Amino acid sequence: MKTTRFLLSLFCVLTLLLSLCAPAALAGDAPLQYVVLGDSIGYGAGVLNPDEACYGRIVADTNGYDYQNHAVSGNRTDHLLAHLDHAEVTAAVKNADIISISIGGNDYLTDNVTGLVLDATFRNDYSRMDKITAQLKLNFAAIIEKIRGWNPDAVILMQTLYNPGKGINKAPYQAATNRLNDLIRDYLASHPGAFTIVDVASAFGTDRRYIAQDSIHPSAQGNERIAEVILQTLHKLGLGDKTTPAVLHKGVDQNDYTLSTFRLRLQMVRYLFELMRYYM
Repeated sequence: MKTTRFLLSLFCVLTLLLSLCAPAALAGDAPLQYVVLGDSIGYGAGVLNPDEACYGRIVADTNGYDYQNHAVSGNRTDHLLAHLDHAEVTAAVKNADIISISIGGNDYLTDNVTGLVLDATFRNDYSRMDKITAQLKLNFAAIIEKIRGWNPDAVILMQTLYNPGKGINKAPYQAATNRLNDLIRDYLASHPGAFTIVDVASAFGTDRRYIAQDSIHPSAQGNERIAEVILQTLHKLGLGDKTTPAVLHKGVDQNDYTLSTFRLRLQMVRYLFELMRYYM
């Protein structure tokens, strides 16, 4: 009789333990929630089929994540800060396991970039760029703090910015990217663990194959390169076994020569106009 009671008690205990462990096991089998935030780089503006071939999609396809992309072309840091309060974005951030962010470049590009280039090139004057950086720093801190307040456990992957410039644009663009990337690193140094840096700038280097025809965004190959660096970072963090991107849909590059030529001519006209206004 004692043996029977003991076995019955043991069975009840094991049943209880299994019932407690079952939800955890099911939760462990659920795919991680991967969210992309930020600007046109995050959106995938450099390819004609971003929904299929931007780096966020490639990362999600490779590791089997559930994926949402809330990046918006043209977003500055103040735009992203406001965008976080949209109900759909707020919910995505709160439920995310991994968040990729690309932001900051447009703070310079959409604030009279021609004037910034002319100031830096012909006057060695970076005062306007420094003013933008000061506000960018405040917005950036507010973004990270808001996300962390909503989701303290998510892994945040913060991307550095590559230099898309060439020729006369290269030095001023490098000055802007240096300011942004230094800001990212300085914030992490003073807030250890706030995010993990994904060094896209170093991954791109000076390789123009990673830059699209528009001379700003990542090409199809550039998106694959960003995905590769993110996958390597996630592997180090124990959030994925694969470090080679699984490209299910090849990116379609913006290789329309006529469109590129038109944009180049339009940019030249704009530069000439700004140059005349600058010296009048």
